[in-house]
Amino acid sequence: MPRQKSRRISWDAVRVAAVLAVMLGHITHQGPLAHPELADYPFRVTAQFGAAGLMVISGFFVCQTIRRGSTGRWLWRKVARLLPPYLVAVVVTYFVMRTAGAVFNGQGFGGGWFATLFGPTSDGIAWKTSWYVPVGKDLLINLFMVQGWHQSFIWLDGSYWTLPVQLMVFAAAALLWARVPWLRGDRRIQALAWGLTLVPLFVRFVVIGVHNPAPWAYSVVFGFGLHRMHAFAAGIAVWLWSRDRMRGAHLALLLAAVVCAQDLHLYPDHVALPTDPARLPSDLGFAVLLVTICAAAKGPDWTFLRPLAPAIRWLAGISYGVYLVHQELGYVLARVLLDLGVPGWARLPLVVAAAILTGWLLTTLVERPVHERLTRPRRTAPSPRSAPDDLLPERAGGPPAPVSVGGPS
Repeated sequence: MPRQKSRRISWDAVRVAAVLAVMLGHITHQGPLAHPELADYPFRVTAQFGAAGLMVISGFFVCQTIRRGSTGRWLWRKVARLLPPYLVAVVVTYFVMRTAGAVFNGQGFGGGWFATLFGPTSDGIAWKTSWYVPVGKDLLINLFMVQGWHQSFIWLDGSYWTLPVQLMVFAAAALLWARVPWLRGDRRIQALAWGLTLVPLFVRFVVIGVHNPAPWAYSVVFGFGLHRMHAFAAGIAVWLWSRDRMRGAHLALLLAAVVCAQDLHLYPDHVALPTDPARLPSDLGFAVLLVTICAAAKGPDWTFLRPLAPAIRWLAGISYGVYLVHQELGYVLARVLLDLGVPGWARLPLVVAAAILTGWLLTTLVERPVHERLTRPRRTAPSPRSAPDDLLPERAGGPPAPVSVGGPS
């Protein structure tokens, strides 16, 4: 019986670092931009790169795990892991935003349970202040993940963009792997990675035009997630390189193109607007994170982190839940704490700790039990044989391996 490889702490550390970067950027930078009264934090993380890094990891593990057993079952396991906690997070965020927004704005609702839960405020003003009061339409839009298909649709939480993009990529990967076997050659996969990087740029900047006002233009770019495909391309390239199926120089060239694509999509006017993250720190942060992901993929495990392994693995295991609840709910909590007189230096750790606690609850009460129930085999059957070069083995007993926003499932 072959000896199983031990779990690498390096991947967990990269996930935790990426999610922490997302959290700190949203809490200290995006939050004060949306709600200026929250601008008294002791520092601001103005770089934006963590979520893109999580998509790179997601692309890597698509290649790593899609070869295991049935492709349909692989896709179902992904959906069963990602979708239930997302739906719960959307419902919770909707009602918290609705209640808190009305309280912060001094507004009320009409009579009857439907008006209270889903109707507009009594004065009919949704944006009385920066605290938006969502209605039932917003809840449906977010539950069905169609926020990116029309410019007027409201994202209840800006972090939700990863879910529809990931699910589309997972479905496309499953279809290609099962139905287009000729695409599995190294050169063809390399061409796919370049296509995911360059074609969206051509479509957005040449075919459509970056400032095209037509509703369909917005839908094509943001509905299909064209502005995020380069991150998955990077994950594919890193996986190929880690298996000695792409040369280092080729990888470096493709990752440089990915960083350029990230910059172009984030800053289509080639300058950071007042509501944008800082340009140079975002580009440099993304580049450094890509190098770190390469080290996790092919280098030796980061044994110097072994003393922190229990904490890192625990945080990695709940990172998806933390990601789902940290942003908009964090803004609401920050406003409540501000109204109670809590200064920024004390408010920041409280908001981070609350996100971790809420993410743990979402993982423990929803993600893991629902995933287990939805993927439980109807009859006992031998586990599918993993591909011989898979990095992460199936775990015998205990909770499932952490998914983060883009890890194995």
